[in-house]
Amino acid sequence: MKAGPYTLKMTRQHRHWHLDQAILSTARELLPASIAVHDMAASDGVTSLDLFNLLSEAIPEVRVRSSDYYDTLWAARRGPFHIFYDKDRTMMQVALGPFALRNRRANLLLARVLSPDIEALERISLLHPNVISKAKTDARFTVASESFFEPEQARYDIVRVMNALGERNFPRPQVERAVSAVAPTVADGGLLVLGRSADEIDGRSQATIFQRLGERFVGLCDLAGGYELKEFVLSI
Repeated sequence: MKAGPYTLKMTRQHRHWHLDQAILSTARELLPASIAVHDMAASDGVTSLDLFNLLSEAIPEVRVRSSDYYDTLWAARRGPFHIFYDKDRTMMQVALGPFALRNRRANLLLARVLSPDIEALERISLLHPNVISKAKTDARFTVASESFFEPEQARYDIVRVMNALGERNFPRPQVERAVSAVAPTVADGGLLVLGRSADEIDGRSQATIFQRLGERFVGLCDLAGGYELKEFVLSI
């Protein structure tokens, strides 16, 4: 079920392997020995951890911030039923033991019938256990709850947003608004990485690595055809 109006969450370890290698190669060529990275819309954060592990083996000083807005579920119990809500406490799905309804209307109707106490919800983290553990034990790797529509205005040497800023996920005006909000967080000379995972094709990432040069971006590297809104990024 979707969290919020558009968002679905799906990821796995090493999902961006080819892209991570391209980022590492580009970073070693163009960036300093000390870099800060922001991996946005990172779902459970496991692909952020992949990138951190790869970069930290080759670059002397690496800090990675992994963020996603939908990092939490809320759950209410009513007898044998569980009713699940997204971060904004919008009802998502009703479950009876291991069974869950697929139909959206049926979920909404049953949730109204059950009338759970939403003041007594249980919080469930959506972060991968390895991500939680790493953030607790290594100060170079941090996790945050953050929306790419209103990102914190820090500057990073690498900013990556995968599988979120495309027209499969949001209407184009929303995508352009988010890209325009994210772009100022890239340091001068830094890299902006945008794209999606073409899992249904061959597992490769369809992405572009851009570099910020002053007030504009240039495309450095396209993988599997590149980012679908590449021309918009080059125009901002």
